This record gives sequence, structure tokens and C-alpha cells, in this order.
Amino acid sequence: MKHAMMSRLALGFCASIVVTTVGTASFAQETDGFKADPTEFLNSCASCHGKDGKGAGFLTRVFRGVDPGDLTRLAANNDGVFPSDRVFDVIDGRGDVEAHGDRKMPVWGDRYMNSEMSRHGPDEINEFRVRTRILELSHFLQSIQEL
Repeated sequence: MKHAMMSRLALGFCASIVVTTVGTASFAQETDGFKADPTEFLNSCASCHGKDGKGAGFLTRVFRGVDPGDLTRLAANNDGVFPSDRVFDVIDGRGDVEAHGDRKMPVWGDRYMNSEMSRHGPDEINEFRVRTRILELSHFLQSIQEL
């Protein structure tokens, strides 16, 4: 629940996002000049999940038997609602996520924290930076949903 509360606070801080669940290819719409940025996804996720998020990244050839899943279907597989809290928790990975099974995905929360510690040293807002980075990535995933 701590993640959920922080994600809602940070998301509200970043921008107001209009979400619709009408049968469109992408249901996160740009508002107030805030547009989903694919950079973090391309740098951190595309090697497994593919540039389009459908699960055909180049590393799937190396990790045989691992299906990274189609990230464009998260909302469709959740009755048309993007599971933002769950997505945040899975990306963060620092807490136990029920039903995720064996963790084959990197714990991005730790990696992002190490990156922030290297850049800024130990300070009290590194956790906010990490959560914001995860929220930006989550927002991008929301923007590529197909219903």
C-alpha cells in the first residue's frame, strides 16, 4: 500500500492524465503537455519485452523458456483497467509481489536507487527520484495498451 500511495501522489504531482477505456489502440492521452516518453522503456525493458512491448526482445533468444509477456495487453487482461499499482510494484521489485512467481525480471527499484546514489550521493529525495522514474515507465506502458 505504501507504493500505491506514493505512486498516486507522484503521478498527481507530475501531470494530470486523462484515461479512457474506450476501444482505442492507446488509452492514455496527452494532457497538459505531459507525453509518455519511451526512452526508459527502450533503455531498460525493450531487450526482453521488445521495442513494441509485445515480448519479442532480442534477449528472449538467450533466455529460452522465459516469456516476458505482451505488455500491451495488461489492461485488456485486467477487464480493461490498467493495473497501475501492480505494474509499479512489479517494476520496482523491492517488495514481494504475490503471484509474480520466480523473479526473472531485474529489480529495477534497486538498480535505479544505485544509479541515483551514484549521481547524487545519499540524500533524502533519492527514493522520490526512483519512484518518479518508475512512474514515468508505468505511464509509458499505460500509453501503449491495446484493448
